[in-house]
Amino acid sequence: MCSGCGACCRNVQGLPLPSTNGVCDNLDKETNKCKIYETRPKICRVDEMYDLFKDKYTKKQWFIENTKICHILIDKENIDDSFKIDIKSYERE
Repeated sequence: MCSGCGACCRNVQGLPLPSTNGVCDNLDKETNKCKIYETRPKICRVDEMYDLFKDKYTKKQWFIENTKICHILIDKENIDDSFKIDIKSYERE
């Protein structure tokens, strides 16, 4: 799940993505959307990245861990908490 806050796109330093000052160059700063969403790299696709970690996490654990990191980035960027996904929602799935 993604709430579309863009926090992860503003924190790509050290990742193999084109960036300026740690912000992905593919982030449209006016709309807060990815300019290449349909062709975005695998590292930007949580579902596909799971394949690399499925020996370590269940899919549910993978999404929970990614959501925790998302919350940290939302706090770092001072983005409204309304963008945080309720981790308890994974229990209902």
